[in-house]
Amino acid sequence: MPDQWDLSRPDERHLAAGEYALGVMSADERARFEALLAVSHDVQRDLADWRERLQLFNEQLDPVTPPDSVWRAIAERTGAARWRSLALWRALAGGFAVLAMAFSLLWLAPSAPSPDEAAVYVVLDESRNPDWIISATEEGALRVRAVQPHRVGADQTGELWLVADGTPISLGLLPERGTRLLRPDAALRERLMTADLAVSVEPEGGAPEGKPSGPIIDHGRLTPVRGARLRF
Repeated sequence: MPDQWDLSRPDERHLAAGEYALGVMSADERARFEALLAVSHDVQRDLADWRERLQLFNEQLDPVTPPDSVWRAIAERTGAARWRSLALWRALAGGFAVLAMAFSLLWLAPSAPSPDEAAVYVVLDESRNPDWIISATEEGALRVRAVQPHRVGADQTGELWLVADGTPISLGLLPERGTRLLRPDAALRERLMTADLAVSVEPEGGAPEGKPSGPIIDHGRLTPVRGARLRF
């Protein structure tokens, strides 16, 4: 997955889902993609679409039985040449394949998003890896999960801002680890879906004068979750 891909853009998320379905991502790329996959209905739908397409393509191909020489070559290269029975090797290979597929399905299955999730914003670092995942609930609270906020040092904290008409308004401090629930007041909740959000690095305890004093490390907007009902 190219480093310059922006997973907040639907077209690039769709292409990333294709690479994930094909199994061509590196371990770091999978971790980055799965962080968004765990919370976004849109990304889960993109992945399901890709898997359906690949399955349809696979069903159009006629099965091919490899010749015995292929199985012997596999056995020799994997140190299994001492197993004389080709039938036994095939049976074991099939059994391991089934087990591998079962474990991979369990490992790759995304955790179900919270049922009250209305929108999501993923705070990304300079390498497009997730620092925090911020989910807006249908009632207007913000559920923030720390992934790997490595740009926040000792005696520092991340602070979330809503930028309204060019003026940053603090929504609260972001957790160093685990999850934190932020509860904006009614006036701010009404602007969550239309205003920009930004994250700055501040001294421990937050911005001392009520406005960003440290570097802005990311900015973006909440992306609505398909089918969610906004009540704020």
